[in-house]
Amino acid sequence: MADTRVQLEVEDWVRVHWMRSEFGIEFHRERLPLAPGGVFDFDAVSVDRKIAATISTSGATTATGKSAVGKMLKIRSDMLFLLLTKVERRLVVLTERDMYDRCLKEREGGRVPKEIEFFCVEIPPELQQRLKKARSASSMEVSPQ
Repeated sequence: MADTRVQLEVEDWVRVHWMRSEFGIEFHRERLPLAPGGVFDFDAVSVDRKIAATISTSGATTATGKSAVGKMLKIRSDMLFLLLTKVERRLVVLTERDMYDRCLKEREGGRVPKEIEFFCVEIPPELQQRLKKARSASSMEVSPQ
């Protein structure tokens, strides 16, 4: 089974380094209550609990060049949970430019609530290379021989 720990390392880097630099406040993984009564584990929540975010390392296409429908559905699911929690800002932070562009097109098409903010983060090259390698290994595992 492919080692996907690097995706968690990327999420950690985004939360600890980029988000602190961008917003001037610390962020942690945190479980927040949802309006209907449940809870959700967010990838990043500001220490003052005013900002909640999900972080995605997914690209908009699969290894074979097809549209990554499942990955887009995951981002839509994350957006629902962001809307169900009581915070001032709701962020979807993306590390892949093609997915960021796809999300912006969704917004332009009226398919994303105005409360959701998208950000595209450039991760360090060494981390990007390791992420690509892990993604490639995962793709090889699920591809027919």
